[in-house]
Amino acid sequence: MTHRKIGYFDVEGTCYMAKPGRWRGKYVIREDGDEVLEKSCIALHESEADACAEGLGKGVEAARRMMVDREGFDPGAG
Repeated sequence: MTHRKIGYFDVEGTCYMAKPGRWRGKYVIREDGDEVLEKSCIALHESEADACAEGLGKGVEAARRMMVDREGFDPGAG
C-alpha cells in the first residue's frame, strides 16, 4: 500500500489478487478521513508491485482531476 497527498485529498494505492497469479490495482481517495471515491483498475498484472503502482497512479490522476474541478488548479502541474 502506498499513499500520497494531492491537494485536499489523501490517495491510497493498493491492490488485491483478482485471480491466482494475477493482481488488480485499486485506489481510495479520502478527504478529512471520509472516503470520497474507491475504484478498481481494469488491467491485471503478474506483479503485486505493478498492480499497486497502477492503483496509486490512477488515484493520483483522479485526485488531480477532482482538484481541478473543485478549485480550478492542478496541484501536480509544474
